[in-house]
Amino acid sequence: MSIPEIWSSPLRPGDVAEVFGVTTSTVNAWVREGRLSPVLVTPGGHRRFAPGQVQDLMAAMNHQEEGGDQP
Repeated sequence: MSIPEIWSSPLRPGDVAEVFGVTTSTVNAWVREGRLSPVLVTPGGHRRFAPGQVQDLMAAMNHQEEGGDQP
C-alpha cells in the first residue's frame, strides 16, 4: 500500500503499526490507553482508524520526543 493510499481511507491496525514501526499489540494498547479510538468497527469487530487521528498521534509523539508535554 502506498503512502497516499494509506492516508485516503480508514486505516487497519496493521497499517497503523507499520506507519509507527510497532506491533499491532502496541496499537491495541494505545486503544486501551485512549491514545487512539477507532473511527469505525466492522460487523466482524475489526477496528479502523481515521488517518487524521493517526497523524495527530504521530505529531503528539514527535512533540513528546522533542521534550514537549505528554499527548
